Amino acid sequence: MYEVKIIARTVLPVKLNQELIVVVDDIRIDGMGIVYVTAKYPLYVADALPGEKVHLLVTQVDKFSGYAKVLDWLESSDKRQNSDRQYLIDAGTAPLVNLKYEAQLELKQAQVKRLFEEQHIDVSVDRTIGMDNPTYYRNKTIVPVKWQNDHLTSGFYKRGTHDLVPMDDYFVNDAEIDQAIIVVRNILEKYDITAFDPDLERGAIRYIMIRRGYYSHELMVVLVSNEEVISHETEIIADIRNQLTELKSLILNYSPKKDYVLLSPNNRILWGEKAIYDTLLGYEFIIGPNSFYQVNPQTTEVLYDLAAQKADLKPTDTVIDAYSGIGTIGISVASRVKKVLGVEVVPGAVADAQLNLQVNNISNAEYILADAPVQFKKWQEQGLKPDVVFVDPPRRGLTTSLINGTTDMSPEKIVYISCNPVTLSRDAVEIIENGYHIDGSVLPVDQFPQTSHVESITVFRKD
Repeated sequence: MYEVKIIARTVLPVKLNQELIVVVDDIRIDGMGIVYVTAKYPLYVADALPGEKVHLLVTQVDKFSGYAKVLDWLESSDKRQNSDRQYLIDAGTAPLVNLKYEAQLELKQAQVKRLFEEQHIDVSVDRTIGMDNPTYYRNKTIVPVKWQNDHLTSGFYKRGTHDLVPMDDYFVNDAEIDQAIIVVRNILEKYDITAFDPDLERGAIRYIMIRRGYYSHELMVVLVSNEEVISHETEIIADIRNQLTELKSLILNYSPKKDYVLLSPNNRILWGEKAIYDTLLGYEFIIGPNSFYQVNPQTTEVLYDLAAQKADLKPTDTVIDAYSGIGTIGISVASRVKKVLGVEVVPGAVADAQLNLQVNNISNAEYILADAPVQFKKWQEQGLKPDVVFVDPPRRGLTTSLINGTTDMSPEKIVYISCNPVTLSRDAVEIIENGYHIDGSVLPVDQFPQTSHVESITVFRKD
């Protein structure tokens, strides 16, 4: 006798290519609108604001959620504006560009507040600190290039595809950076340089990266290549030098696709210097192609100054700067405290930080090459008792070992500068469990206008 197995078929509440008329319920942390078809089945929709009545086409479905695009706005939000830049929505580079700026600030405050509430942490969240001019602010960009329609095209890939959305005006970059991208792209096209094709996985140039000092106006151009040498290098160097008068540094970064990184550590100077300089809060910093340096210098000065104020630093304090990078936070607070100790795992960043100490004549700070949790344990064994620890982690947040290493040293205060409120609120649970509480309010700072990202400052004080 045979046993017959009956496999239950999942019945989805929507179908592919189905059209719907709905009201948008919410907005996701990445800026996508949310429509709940059922209580547990959301559709995610670009350029859809809460409360809007929209005509949708379902473009993707799976068992847990789906995606749709707006065919028409039947009732628009009073918070909507027409930026006339739909290409930024298509590429996903500025998902909030059609949301009025005051509403962007309110949204980011509300999202930070909600994430703490979801972790059952009762804390007040201040109004988001914004910019006077929330456009053309980035001092760095890295854009892909691709041959399309017999031209070398620069822009950004459409969400979830290998279709490059052509772009000349990125709206969030320093306008001089946008012009430099066009110049470099056209020179590469002139010499028929191949571009890396993500479908065929071959071709030379993967990205053009541009950095420009906000105060210095020094320009760095990095050609990120899938190949160690590109053809017509001599001619390309000469043309770029002739057409970009601010050029200070021209570099080839050999970054084969198999490594799955944007930039590798393998840099070859094609012309000029290996780094550029810029200033932050009156201090001078060396910025290399791989340096982590905040992309919005105007708001970074506000962010770091507010972080120092909220830390209530004293001249007797010993401060640890974890994730110290090229030393920006530690150097910016060194004059307010007795001693700064920075720790960073990236060798090039530590070398830059040590140079930055010399450039700025700072004698009460030092930077150490080490993994922070390991170094924290050494410091603890040596009896070091820091007063304040600054942490400014990447988007993935802190590790448990770093949280434990920090709290084991029992600093009076931990100042958490976060670029991702999701991981901040998650990490806050562990920090609180380890004997700390949030001192005062959380302060969001809009480092990334027109996007869904937000920085914030949270001070944890020892119980």
